[in-house]
Amino acid sequence: MAVGSRLAYYRQSADAEYWDQVWQKQDTKQLYENAQQGDLDYYEEIFLRHLPIEGRILEAGCGRGQIAIALRARGYDVEGVDFGAKTVAEVKSRFPELPIRVGDVTNLDVPDGCYKGYISLGVMEHLEQGPSPFLEEAYRILSKDGIALISVPYLNWLRRTKLRLGLFTGKNTARLPFYQYAYSANEFNRLLQEAGFDPVAHYQYGGYKGIKDELTLLDQLFNLPQIGWRLRKFLMNWRWADRHMGHMMMYVCRKQV
Repeated sequence: MAVGSRLAYYRQSADAEYWDQVWQKQDTKQLYENAQQGDLDYYEEIFLRHLPIEGRILEAGCGRGQIAIALRARGYDVEGVDFGAKTVAEVKSRFPELPIRVGDVTNLDVPDGCYKGYISLGVMEHLEQGPSPFLEEAYRILSKDGIALISVPYLNWLRRTKLRLGLFTGKNTARLPFYQYAYSANEFNRLLQEAGFDPVAHYQYGGYKGIKDELTLLDQLFNLPQIGWRLRKFLMNWRWADRHMGHMMMYVCRKQV
């Protein structure tokens, strides 16, 4: 449903128990093999361009730990924090030397300004009150010249069009728990600035999901013989969709001083 200039999704509370269950369903064999080779998937260009190679970096909400593993394979000093205790314990059992721990990324037990880099991938959208608690803590723990890379679901062109046409329901009639927001670029840019960050770059990614989630007819087309798999492959490799119809957007920010 629409909430101001953002979309609110209601289905299930995105708490630690929920994410532990989600991550335990993942097939991690290939995930970890790729990570140990330094594979950063569609984050590679952004991370290598903007992350500081010197100094400590925190991934706040590290999940299965594959991003931290991949970045460490490339020489970055990355550690991770996540509130999914079961997931962190499982990752530590596989990778005992990986510096990840259980914690609340809105209230971290670390000194002010102790990190040169901060990564948050699809985390800050999950508080119904908005991202301020995450942003305030990110600002506190970053050094004066620190860099933050923050991604949230994007209110892309297709979603904005559906919103204008009234195709999103206006009320949470089923009284479902809050799940997440999708933000417009303008709104999230403003929230970053209010929290003390200067956005220096903006990216979109995940165009395939950004289209597929909004055009439900595609699921039927994907099942058509001869053309279904070709259509899916085209959309998954369509670079224009990543740049203009991304499911997610990422801001690269400097801490204001």
